[in-house]
Amino acid sequence: MQKEMKFKWVFAMNGIKEGQLALGFLVILIILLNTSIVAATETSATKKAGKTLLTRGSVISKRASGNITLKRRSEIFEKDEIRVGKGARAQFRMIDKALISLQENSVLQIQSYHYQKDNQNNSVLLELLSGGLRTITGAIGKGNKKAYELRTPLATIGIRGTDYEVEIVRSGMYVAVWEGVIHLRARLNNGCNMLIGRSQPYMFIFIDRLGKCKGLPQVPDVFATGHSSNIAPQQRPTNFASRQLRSKPLVVQPLVQATPSTVSGTTTVPTYNYSAYTVDQSNPTTELSARSSAINTQNPTFQVGLDLYNNANGGAVSSYQTSVGGYPVSWGYWTDFSTSTIPANPSNPNLDGLVWAVYTPSDPLTEVPSAGSFTYTNTHDLTTSSLGAVSNLNIQMDVNFATGNVTNGVLEAFTPNDKWVAVFDGAIIAGDLDLNLNGASVVDSNISTPSLPRDASGFIAGDLVGTNADAVIGSFGLSENAVPANHIEGVFIAQ
Repeated sequence: MQKEMKFKWVFAMNGIKEGQLALGFLVILIILLNTSIVAATETSATKKAGKTLLTRGSVISKRASGNITLKRRSEIFEKDEIRVGKGARAQFRMIDKALISLQENSVLQIQSYHYQKDNQNNSVLLELLSGGLRTITGAIGKGNKKAYELRTPLATIGIRGTDYEVEIVRSGMYVAVWEGVIHLRARLNNGCNMLIGRSQPYMFIFIDRLGKCKGLPQVPDVFATGHSSNIAPQQRPTNFASRQLRSKPLVVQPLVQATPSTVSGTTTVPTYNYSAYTVDQSNPTTELSARSSAINTQNPTFQVGLDLYNNANGGAVSSYQTSVGGYPVSWGYWTDFSTSTIPANPSNPNLDGLVWAVYTPSDPLTEVPSAGSFTYTNTHDLTTSSLGAVSNLNIQMDVNFATGNVTNGVLEAFTPNDKWVAVFDGAIIAGDLDLNLNGASVVDSNISTPSLPRDASGFIAGDLVGTNADAVIGSFGLSENAVPANHIEGVFIAQ
């Protein structure tokens, strides 16, 4: 009785009656229930798009429920608007293993991000409103190219397995493509509509506010100074002369429209669904990004940028097929070939032979090991040279899937009087193998007449193939610096 009277006295002292207190508790309970229902509804309706790898400075996700400060391991969702403040940086790993790096003063909207393994309806729609980003695409970008789109105030970008970078500035937008090819289409009518990439006339362009594009022969300062550089393990050079960019007036071209062919009265349009390597003997040190119309055949057609390569000239054909880890692989050599749209090498209309390989790459999500270290050595190759027959090609590399590093890469091959040696390394980025040539030389193979090594340059490229990354398939091209007419090139499978 005394306790009951004490409680009533305390309530009275605070001007609160028992009925008012009960009503207050009921109101609080209703608010808590409604909040829980709203939160549950929002969670069920929101789809996870990825997670945060790192943030520096102010990085905020604007959501319907309020602003959330993002930190390492914070999840991001569809409909998030990610805002990166002045002096800040952020990196994200998306659900399809894509990487996105945002620089300071950037605003990125995740309009949609749908991914399920083996689902044909996967799609990505991103919108960069300001600032800049770099992205290395994941499984969605490597599949149906129509399933991926990045929108900016000036243009839309479609891709297929690409590492590219965008920077919005007051007067327009810079775009750089480090690997692969993108399709850029201005949002204004009569604006540019073009392909950009290593196999194209330009890897770097500037698009102004009227939608007009200007090709740039070298990497723009906005990227050369290190914009978004933390996303890649290798340091990027600022001069890409070694890639032999063609500095010429930009000719804006639409995407290649494949010419229909008639087979048994039925009109068919070729598709280019297979990954491929092609090495043009007339320009052997230039890496060409290619797609193929067929696999395990003597005469596939290759799409290299805007151009289509084929054996219509009737040159002699050598072709080989094998199976690597359950995956078919074919490779071959044409003594002559023709092109359909733009000359492959305008400065040399007399095209030489083409070395090629066609394959389906390993699925980076299910077929690339997450740990372990493997040594790959050459088992199959097809090589050509301006100096005669090539013998004893040997390629080996150590790939550590736990760290993502490629080390101890060495290429050796003999021509009749010389030995070619190249060293390389690389990394695994989003399940793709990225190889970098670090140096090459040519030495006299006759030990009785020793001579100093002669410097050489070129490229080496590779990709993983097989149900468990069983092998590396790749291509290379080297030429002597002092005498570029001396060259060696080929394709290989290292297991």
